[in-house]
Amino acid sequence: MTIDARLKPIGPIGSLAYFGLPAGVFGAAILGVLPWMVRQGYAPLQIFAVTFVGPLVLMLGAAFIAYRLEGWAWTWPAFRDRMRLGRMSRSDWLWTVGLVLATFALQWAVGPLAAKFEGLTLFQPPSEFANFMAGMRQGDFGVDLKGRWDIWFSMTAGMLLFNIGGEELWWRGIILPRQELAFGRWAWLVNGVLWNLFHFFYHSNVGSVVAYLPMTVPLAYVAQRTRNTWPGIIAHFIANIGLPIALFYRALGLPIPGGG
Repeated sequence: MTIDARLKPIGPIGSLAYFGLPAGVFGAAILGVLPWMVRQGYAPLQIFAVTFVGPLVLMLGAAFIAYRLEGWAWTWPAFRDRMRLGRMSRSDWLWTVGLVLATFALQWAVGPLAAKFEGLTLFQPPSEFANFMAGMRQGDFGVDLKGRWDIWFSMTAGMLLFNIGGEELWWRGIILPRQELAFGRWAWLVNGVLWNLFHFFYHSNVGSVVAYLPMTVPLAYVAQRTRNTWPGIIAHFIANIGLPIALFYRALGLPIPGGG
């Protein structure tokens, strides 16, 4: 029996549910719990662990639960095949490199268009959230990070395992193969657009939605084209590498280039 024969298709309603439920959890954590924790005086590292890492842990757990509910064995060969974590071929590597380069090029090209739509406000984010994000981009977690390689390592490893692993195993490992059974050759488009909209808690204006498209849609396309989840994992990590780099400079006791 082939893998596809064991999967149930996820159509329009199911896709909205599979993307909408995690979006609701993240939205509640980041737009609700985060501001509350800031006002209560919790440390930034605690806030980050609860409101960012917490939902990602749940997503990773959901991927494993869904895998098991489909009836797959707890073996690496079965997990590898179901999650499309097979060995990268030369073609897969070329697609991955092309994806990374195309993402940066498209983000640059779409930037002016996205800027035109920034004035179309969708909601007003809490000031606590905006301030927290500004500090996080500078690697500011409320503690002196010089020499704190333990924090750098745990944050980087956590991003790889929960942020990249959780999202990619859920969106591309579990959901995309089942969407392909419902949407065929256009499953990548549905997957990429819904993944963009999943980040609604960042999309306080239409310009933000437009700015995310060069990342979310091409990544989903390459994942379906190669039938391999690794290209998305690699490209996703590169796209999110800013935080580990910021923390690396902080651990060295150096100012972040172009930042504070």
